[in-house]
Amino acid sequence: MKISVITPTSNSEKTIAKNVESVLKQSYKDFEHIIIDNLSSDKTLEIIKKLYRDLPSNLSIISEKDNGISDAFNKGIKAANGDIIAILNSDDFYFSKDVFEKVVNTFKDPKILFVHGNVLFEDKLYGSNIRKPLLCDVRKAMPYNHPTMFLRKKLYEEIGLYDNDLKYAMDFDLVCRMQKHFSNLASVSVYLDSEPLAVMNAGGASWGNEQKALIETKKTLIKYNYWDYNSSYFYLTRKFRVILKKYLVKIGLTSFVKLWRNSKWR
Repeated sequence: MKISVITPTSNSEKTIAKNVESVLKQSYKDFEHIIIDNLSSDKTLEIIKKLYRDLPSNLSIISEKDNGISDAFNKGIKAANGDIIAILNSDDFYFSKDVFEKVVNTFKDPKILFVHGNVLFEDKLYGSNIRKPLLCDVRKAMPYNHPTMFLRKKLYEEIGLYDNDLKYAMDFDLVCRMQKHFSNLASVSVYLDSEPLAVMNAGGASWGNEQKALIETKKTLIKYNYWDYNSSYFYLTRKFRVILKKYLVKIGLTSFVKLWRNSKWR
């Protein structure tokens, strides 16, 4: 059972080594690493090729202009030869060397279509913490930690790829389609509730553009007929938190925001 790891890159020389090393050190060796590079002008590709010098056949690089993160994700999925697909952004990395092994063992059950787990969220400004998936209805929030999600390739074939029109909420859109397609997502998935599967760094596209991501989230909920009293309530609550957080940081109360965020994820 082959795992395809898709990593979009764009001038990622500061973070890509940790990403690649976390894939290479996996105890389970039947994998391929597909790099979708947006014409990086720094040393990103040089670092990747140097690290893969002993396993060149495990590496595929597509270096061309893309039309955003969704487009990069989709190029990788189309090029993938694996049975299982994971997306690991260039500033994220796997937590331990046995992640693939845990995942593959879970997929031995043919009815399981995706596996997910906890993420270590590293944030130098507000504090780092381990985040468990909310496992909630999409009307409330994103139920899963996207960097920890491993999906059978056939699941993408059933529900489609990422929406190229979305720049920040493409993973949420995919999960909404999954919830529409399956009456009970828990019956086709496994939550590996142990140590984190991945480490995610603050500063990603949706993290740095929270209000824009919220707008796309609302549009997605409306598109799939999930927009109702409950979803509007949680949307407005989250919007208030985003505005309040920015205000508190602006007036110098970053320590309060740190305390607030850490208590939320405890």
